[in-house]
Amino acid sequence: MSAATGGSGGLPGDLPERRSEFYRTLEGLRVQGRVIHALLLRELQTRFGRGHLGFLWLFLEPLLLAGVIGLLKSLMQSREMGNVPPFLFVVVGYAPYFAFRAIINRATTAFQANMTLMYHRQVRLLDIMLARNLLEMGAVTCVLVIVLAGTAWITDFSPYDLPTMVFALLLMFAFANGLGLLVAAGAARWEVVDRIVHPLTYIALPFSGALFALHFLPARWREILLWNPQANIHEMLRDGMFGDQIPAYYDLTYVIGWVVIVNLLGMAAVRAVRAKLEF
Repeated sequence: MSAATGGSGGLPGDLPERRSEFYRTLEGLRVQGRVIHALLLRELQTRFGRGHLGFLWLFLEPLLLAGVIGLLKSLMQSREMGNVPPFLFVVVGYAPYFAFRAIINRATTAFQANMTLMYHRQVRLLDIMLARNLLEMGAVTCVLVIVLAGTAWITDFSPYDLPTMVFALLLMFAFANGLGLLVAAGAARWEVVDRIVHPLTYIALPFSGALFALHFLPARWREILLWNPQANIHEMLRDGMFGDQIPAYYDLTYVIGWVVIVNLLGMAAVRAVRAKLEF
């Protein structure tokens, strides 16, 4: 009887311990979820105050910028785009880039602006970054939902493959999050990072593929730009939105590899710089 019990690999005895470890992990995730939620609300109040106008500006800013650029694009409509509305083409490309740029630019002051919160044991540097980044991506996602819903209602033009669009947005957020972690850690270590990041995000716009489709470029230029993972993500977004109307070029495996690498490096950099921060 004892031999039979031992032959089971000790599972009956290990089961309560494993179950207890699972519940501890689940409770830890719940605590961190509440922390991130509280940080997100704090960030909203800090940036926009208690007024409704300030809160609305979170959504109006990317909507207005993307709308103006889309209007200019409509005035210079190209026949190559066929039935694709130029305004929608620009909004689908520029709005996610707006979130990407905002995440990277705000990362330079993320730790310094929230230094006092580190006295709380439950708050981690990663929680601060994730809350700020979720706020930016959530706002742009709402803008896209409003624009797409309005376009579908007025012109009956709806996304070709919505899951592909959603997955592309998640990849954009994850990629920006990883780069944001690297920028935040670098800015906490070297002041020069804060000065060079902002102009770099503007310089990077023409190479991101946000405002043009790679299909309309010469093959040689297209191959060069596809080394940029962000260009792949924008192509994937357009593929989900317009389908066969605009041929898309992207490598999903390549993008996922970049996302994993930058996030691992970002988390390692944040962990390394934490000891150098003064709380």
